[in-house]
Amino acid sequence: MDSFHDGFIVVQGDIDKKETSLQKHNYFQIVYIRDGNGIYRINDIDVNYKKGSIFLLAPEDNHILNPKTNTSYTALKFTEVLFSNKSNLPDRKMWLENIEHILHNPNIMPGDCISEEVDRERLWRIQDFIVEEFKNQDEFYWSIITNGITTSLSIIARNIIKKYAPNKELTASVNLKKSDQILAYIRTNVYEPELIKIEHLAQKFNMSQANIVHLFKKETGESIRQYIINYKLMLVKYRLKNTHYSISEISYELGFTDESHLTKSFKSKFKKTPKQYRQEVLNK
Repeated sequence: MDSFHDGFIVVQGDIDKKETSLQKHNYFQIVYIRDGNGIYRINDIDVNYKKGSIFLLAPEDNHILNPKTNTSYTALKFTEVLFSNKSNLPDRKMWLENIEHILHNPNIMPGDCISEEVDRERLWRIQDFIVEEFKNQDEFYWSIITNGITTSLSIIARNIIKKYAPNKELTASVNLKKSDQILAYIRTNVYEPELIKIEHLAQKFNMSQANIVHLFKKETGESIRQYIINYKLMLVKYRLKNTHYSISEISYELGFTDESHLTKSFKSKFKKTPKQYRQEVLNK
């Protein structure tokens, strides 16, 4: 099990408590801690792990496992190839938004990705099922694995959305800069225009509008408005590459004024139109 097949692989291993494992990757992975405890350093922030912990890691994430006791884990590793064809689901809009919340949100606020214990139990059962299917490779196993991963991601997305719900206080389990918390909130609520307006963000983080604008620019190097536009354009690229959405549909769902507005913004950043980008992807 040392190579990807259609964008998916299962890796299981054991790490001695005297070892430190540094992993670099260009794929997503859901890491299940089967046994042991220690420190998981994700993007230079230390978080505790224990038996039963579940972590979602994106390609952008740097992570080092520092076991205090012998640790065993299962990693479900996958690329977007695995679920790109899911865009034709009946509830594809909701599914895409939920998945985009987590697939394009690096671990700014790292930690166990599950807050609801009922969902943790569900994910572990699904994980067992996926591993069994991957090992046995019986008829229809690939369809079952794909559905298992997409279901797992939807459960993870639900927990992340609940964690940063508009009516819930945003609290970090680690000491983070205020701008990092603002970034996490914007990414989680990017489909809700009212929630990412500067006046709402200022109220949410108990700051004046002038102060939140100044702090964000100072700590990130760009304005809040420019960050929101750039983040939306990244989601546009994902949809152009992985879905059959029309450019008009994409512009509407991501809050651009119209297709012309989206095209102008996209070309300004990427030096090509959305149509040109999609055609390049199709020709690869």
